[in-house]
Amino acid sequence: MSFTIDNEVKDRIRLAVNIVDLIGSYSEIRRQGRGFVASCPFHDDRRPSLQINPDRQTWKCWVCDVGGDVFSFLMKKENVTFPEALRMLADRVGIVLEEKKGSFQRDEKKRLYEAMQWAVEEFHRHLLHAPDAEVARRYLAERGLTQESVERFHLGYAPNSWSWLIDRGVANHLSADVIEAIGLAARGDRGTRYDRFRNRVIFPIRDVQSRPIAVGGRVLPGAPADTAKYVNCNETRLYHKSHQLYGLDIARDSISKQRQAVVMEGYTDVMMAFQNGITNAVACCGTALGESQIRLLRRYCDSVVLLLDGDEAGQRRTREILELFVTEQMDLRVLTLPDNLDPCDYLTKHSGAQLKSLIDGAVDALEYKLQSVSRGFDPLLDTHRANTALEDILSTMSRVSKDTMLSNEAMRLRQDQLVARLSRQFGVEQLEIRSRIDSLRKESVDRAKQRQEFRRSHADTRPAGSPPPSSLGGIEQNVAPEMVQYRYSELNAIECELFEVMALYEEIVPMAIERFPVSNLSSATAKKIFQTYLDLELGGHTLDFVSVLSAVEDAGVKSVL
Repeated sequence: MSFTIDNEVKDRIRLAVNIVDLIGSYSEIRRQGRGFVASCPFHDDRRPSLQINPDRQTWKCWVCDVGGDVFSFLMKKENVTFPEALRMLADRVGIVLEEKKGSFQRDEKKRLYEAMQWAVEEFHRHLLHAPDAEVARRYLAERGLTQESVERFHLGYAPNSWSWLIDRGVANHLSADVIEAIGLAARGDRGTRYDRFRNRVIFPIRDVQSRPIAVGGRVLPGAPADTAKYVNCNETRLYHKSHQLYGLDIARDSISKQRQAVVMEGYTDVMMAFQNGITNAVACCGTALGESQIRLLRRYCDSVVLLLDGDEAGQRRTREILELFVTEQMDLRVLTLPDNLDPCDYLTKHSGAQLKSLIDGAVDALEYKLQSVSRGFDPLLDTHRANTALEDILSTMSRVSKDTMLSNEAMRLRQDQLVARLSRQFGVEQLEIRSRIDSLRKESVDRAKQRQEFRRSHADTRPAGSPPPSSLGGIEQNVAPEMVQYRYSELNAIECELFEVMALYEEIVPMAIERFPVSNLSSATAKKIFQTYLDLELGGHTLDFVSVLSAVEDAGVKSVL
């Protein structure tokens, strides 16, 4: 999708949106002097620390050290890109954005969202009211799921028919093409379409904006033995399973407040967790936890507890996932439930408080890996297996950079404890272990440099005249927000003073941008801000602070301002 957007349009939207009303729709606010204060929705804020300036249309949380304008607030709260926030706010105040090429694709995608919403409602109504859905209602009750959970997660039922959904779609002027495009219909060998989900409980999968984008289906008791237990939507324009987490739209506020997420395997695991007061639970969507999902979680929390099945496959996936968490520098803990129960079954026999106690005692992932790689042999007797196991664990430990280790006291303490234990268990001096970790880090850095040099030497092989990949599609690229990582350097003292003066004394801004040498700006953030001033001046726009804040699209830079 692409819009013709200029700063006047941004300003119209910014001025039309009442920032007090916007933030007030997410958090309770009260007046304080000339402004307002609210409990910050981005951390567990018992004492209101988010300040709102209605004159400037800005906000700032002094605990989180983040702030900005109406756009940045919505971007952070809804985890959307700037163009998406722009569109959402425009819809809120009734401003129509002028579209250019790409509007057909936007309309088509909108139709897909509407079709999926329609289908989910059809499944849900059928579960609640249809006589043939009694088997599904009975199954859910036997699993211990309450009516409140059925409503909260909007469960449904697909009847045992090859064309129930397609027929209802046709009756509602929804073509079979669209139903196939959203992953709910498939084609047989002769090209005939049929419903993909039959005689199954339906679990809608929603994005962080609570829009249904796919479904999962669980077979009911009594089905033929060769029937797949779970069927999920194939990937579509709406749904990329490696980018989604089941239940995140409901759990995200709790995850943000607790700074921790509990990742489970199944849909019913998450539902039972919520029923029992564990409201920071999510699940993978029929796939192992991947890099994109870890980055998505990183927006909300610093720590993840991985609660997986205790079978060998589950343990193997845990060891693979650990590498990703260490690379992303997130704290990972691992929990296997007693008797290898899954969370849903565990919670039918035990209380939520008991599960919460186990979660609180989950073992550190590096400790878990050490237990796994050294299980079944004596490291002091079987030197070959011992060396292999030690190299495996040290390779994982080396993924944490030395700078990160020095700046994170808790992480450094855990590594010191692990090094001491490795020394005792494998009979190797601590100094030798640390030296090997440093060597592995250096090897990793050298490989990264080689890859970077290779990419540089093979760059710009695109056909002449084609745009760079980062600029395809106008102001919005077809890239999931969780795939984009923002890294903003802090402003130094000179840069801080410069922008403070420019914000306070608008009349000196033209002189400042004319005379201040850009070479004096060292951080990328400062250069972005300064370039925004230059662009506004070049376009003949007002150079006040609010205009600059509105013109900046990066949430990180907005927060610095």
